[in-house]
Amino acid sequence: MEYVIATTVSTDEIHLADGTVFGNQPGSAGFYALAGVRMFTDKVAVCGGIGPEYLPRHEKWYKDNGVSTEGLVLRSDISPTIVIHYYPDGSRTDEPNIGLKEFRALDPSPDEVFRCCDQNTKGVYVFKDVERDYLDALIGGKLRFGYKLMWEISEDACRPENIDVIEAYLKDIDVFSINRHEACLLYGTTNEEEAQRRLLAASPNWVFFRRGSEGAHMLAGGRIYQCPSISGIQVVDTTGGGNSSSGAVLYACCEGYEPQMAGCMGSAAAAEIIAQFGTPPLFTKEMTERAFARAKASCKEEV
Repeated sequence: MEYVIATTVSTDEIHLADGTVFGNQPGSAGFYALAGVRMFTDKVAVCGGIGPEYLPRHEKWYKDNGVSTEGLVLRSDISPTIVIHYYPDGSRTDEPNIGLKEFRALDPSPDEVFRCCDQNTKGVYVFKDVERDYLDALIGGKLRFGYKLMWEISEDACRPENIDVIEAYLKDIDVFSINRHEACLLYGTTNEEEAQRRLLAASPNWVFFRRGSEGAHMLAGGRIYQCPSISGIQVVDTTGGGNSSSGAVLYACCEGYEPQMAGCMGSAAAAEIIAQFGTPPLFTKEMTERAFARAKASCKEEV
């Protein structure tokens, strides 16, 4: 498969601040990253552990969108469900029905990831904390299969005591995805520019620095590229916007796009994802064309 998403998957139940509830939505950070890749290609597969209810709930989405489920492995008696509450002040809470340790136990093993890979694999995405054996294995897989690797870091790993380890990995990570809140936590600062400057100095490759509603910056080649959010769109549900932009950026990197266009493709993918509750039920050619057009239109000079 050309693109492989190594992730846990779940079912989301979304509670909006006005009391509206949307249940039975396929979700997880990695699933939204998959949606970001799927915005531009159907040559993508997801691999990870699932519970018995997952495919009966969501298999239709995969079939309708041409996404392979061969990498999903039955590994738990419980299918993770995450209750997401949005509040009037814009904050949110996530309440999983299983613990973080149990949830992460559903991550695919490196061998399970590699079973989805072949010599045609261009990119692998992983959402992970600092699990060194796991990251080392996927970096080793780059030599075996020739893919590019994106690491989207989890917030709980963004602590100052992890700076040296994380920065050491950046030489082997083709695209590192982090949002500004996580970057500030990592460097123990409230100054976004300082955190960004330190990442730029630490990574010889790409850093996708996500900035929420303000879009993103792409840090690459010693330069900072402005990748604005898409204007004039209706925002319905912001769940997964950042993750979907990460997936789109991995695709763009592997397909040879320049850093700024890649970041703008991330913003354009996110614009499609947040335009409805959950992921689109059906990805269409028109949606892809619109995302490309929006990305081209939003490309600006670097900051």
